[in-house]
Amino acid sequence: MRTLKRLLSAIPSIIGIVILTFVLTRLLPGDPAAYFAGPAATPESIEEVRTQLGLDKSLPAQFVDYISALAKLDLGRSLSSGQSVVDDLAARLPATLELTLGALIVATMLGISLGFGAALRPGGWPDRLCDAVTVLGQAMPTFFLGLLLVFVFYYLLGWAPAPMGRLEIFYSSPTEVTGFWTLDTLIEGNVDAFRGVLRQLVLPVVTLALFGLGPIARMTRTALLEVLRGDSVRTARAFGLSSRKVLWTYAFLPAAVPILNTVGMVLSFLLGANVLVEKVFGWPGVGAYAIESLLVSDFAPVQGFVLLMAVMYVAVNLGIDLLAAAIDPRTRVDG
Repeated sequence: MRTLKRLLSAIPSIIGIVILTFVLTRLLPGDPAAYFAGPAATPESIEEVRTQLGLDKSLPAQFVDYISALAKLDLGRSLSSGQSVVDDLAARLPATLELTLGALIVATMLGISLGFGAALRPGGWPDRLCDAVTVLGQAMPTFFLGLLLVFVFYYLLGWAPAPMGRLEIFYSSPTEVTGFWTLDTLIEGNVDAFRGVLRQLVLPVVTLALFGLGPIARMTRTALLEVLRGDSVRTARAFGLSSRKVLWTYAFLPAAVPILNTVGMVLSFLLGANVLVEKVFGWPGVGAYAIESLLVSDFAPVQGFVLLMAVMYVAVNLGIDLLAAAIDPRTRVDG
């Protein structure tokens, strides 16, 4: 089974990521003991903090301690927040997923639509628009695009709210049920807060969506063109089937698997790209949490974030494999 093979192949990758992350965090400049001891700390107090953090041990001993804790699903404690890293990640993950999935939905809908238009009219204006959007999304860094959108729509035009988190201060935060504030505000029946959440989501979602739009549009165009030029479509048209039936049954469904694989790849990219987008828009997700921890040499949150992203990457790819197998049973077997 292709899915089982991918799961087994992911295990060495995750082990490698754990080792590499541990080593790189220890090589970062800065002394966390000196930072958390404070600017007025004496060398003796700094050494005491270093002992409390376990940083006085050798690297192999620190690694053994880390792996032992990891085996118990203990990612350590954040020195910045004073909370368990697991609790911090669990509290911030819904914000990241809400932003990322929102961007994926927008990118998929627009990308498939653009790809459809480009495939049905090769060389026409939909095809040229597809090329332009692809180049724009891939050539412009996400943080720069985010800053540009903030400058235009918030600073110049005043259409967008301030890029300061998930909800403006004029609204009260909803009681968290799912962690997705778009859903929680609806569950609470707070329509005004729901609109406020959507307003805060627009710019960061558009920023990420433009980054992921191009690959989906190009793959949709390529896959559809290949199928439309195939024998099955020509035969279906020769039998007098309607254009709509030919397009959806004999063209789109066979092209769905490569499109789905591209959507999965884009989701993996978005999970990484949202780190800088969260900082630009003050979004309280796991990406911003990792950057804030990295700046103060707080090792545990950075290691927890990288491990979380690795596990999510594997989960996304396994989910895509299962969906692809449901659409086309031939993908269940390698080759």
